[in-house]
Amino acid sequence: MPISCALCSTNKVSRLLFHLLSWSSGTTYVPDFLEVETPILLKSSPEGAREFLVPTRNPLASRSEAHNVHEPRFFALPQSPQQPKQLLMCSGAVDRYYQLARCFRDEDGRKDRQPEFTQIDLEMAFVSWGNTNPEGDPWRIGGHQVRDIVEDLIRAIWMQMEKIPLPDRFNVMTYHEAMCRVKPTN
Repeated sequence: MPISCALCSTNKVSRLLFHLLSWSSGTTYVPDFLEVETPILLKSSPEGAREFLVPTRNPLASRSEAHNVHEPRFFALPQSPQQPKQLLMCSGAVDRYYQLARCFRDEDGRKDRQPEFTQIDLEMAFVSWGNTNPEGDPWRIGGHQVRDIVEDLIRAIWMQMEKIPLPDRFNVMTYHEAMCRVKPTN
């Protein structure tokens, strides 16, 4: 796919997400989501994949006694910038958000990994957890509102971008089925 087609597709999906998540659309009600943007430079955290570090020119307050020089201060490029948005949700200011988030992971150049990518980050507070499964639906983890919204988004994106209709309900695989089908890689 030429780069111009890829850029146009990315732009179309971005606009479609904004339209679908910002207000009610057509026959399906989609709750209002706030589009947020998080900082790219964050404090490094010990969990998850290794982070890319970005040095600053501002030294730390303490000096190294051995060399009597200032030690550098570093920021991390986020693996997934969820922490600032989760703090925003905990504050009570926002109960639904989404972001087309830039993510960075130091993966040692593995052929199946990219060091930089964009993901759709979508989060909701106070979702339904009751057991409203139709007969035979193996979805058992709760959060039916989340499932419904994500399935609606995927259906709309596939229809708009590829002109492919998807089923009203996606098949769900139980944990046991997944472990039987896919062998873990160590």
